[in-house]
Amino acid sequence: MDDAGARLGQTNPHRPQPAGPRLGLFWRPISDGLPRHRRPAGATIQLEGDGAGRLYIVVSGWLAITRSMTEGHRQIIDVVLPGGVVDPASADPCSSAVDVEALSDVTYATIARQDWQRLLRACPEWSWAQDASGRAAMARVSGRMLRLGRGRADSILAYALCELCLRATQARLQQGRTYHIPMSQRQLGEFCGLSAVHVCRVLQRFRADGLVERRGPSRFKIRDLAALADVADIDPAILCQQILPPAAPIGRAAGPDPTRPV
Repeated sequence: MDDAGARLGQTNPHRPQPAGPRLGLFWRPISDGLPRHRRPAGATIQLEGDGAGRLYIVVSGWLAITRSMTEGHRQIIDVVLPGGVVDPASADPCSSAVDVEALSDVTYATIARQDWQRLLRACPEWSWAQDASGRAAMARVSGRMLRLGRGRADSILAYALCELCLRATQARLQQGRTYHIPMSQRQLGEFCGLSAVHVCRVLQRFRADGLVERRGPSRFKIRDLAALADVADIDPAILCQQILPPAAPIGRAAGPDPTRPV
């Protein structure tokens, strides 16, 4: 694991740990100099409508960015892994547009918005990394939205599993590999716009057809990658290029000390 969570998130070396973005090393100098917070799985970290004067840098664990309707229906808009940065603000930077929740036990650093903006202005390399991460996020969210609006339940769930498995390891999808995805059936349903019952039925069909096997509450084994990719309507190699931020160019991992004035 090459992100900040590699040093802080491995309490059990035999348990698979989700990796963070390859660009996560950019935020290491920032997060190392900032206050850190630990929250258990299920904890609410930010509420929609609250103040949004701080950004969150994920050190270890997974965060969910969500929106909820008044009658209680909830949609997970995106999932943020170690090395990712969450800016909860709406067009009004003083107000949060989303809820932020811990999907697993999580450690994150916080940075004031004005300090974050100051750092991006002072270090073009960090601004480049932020832009690259934003493009990757647009690619994965648009792929999910297409299937949410126009795809079948099996297509959106297959795409979501491919996306999450890619991001969990930052490596190409591999047939026969088991992936750690710390999400319940309910949370997968909220990610895919499906009910937990519907997710259960589709996963059972995937298993019966030899595509994916669920091995415990948070472990998925890809049994037939070609068939899973066909259901998801993706080319695994192209999806990898589109949704994983590129590796940092040599010389772009350094920057100013975030604890010092620029």
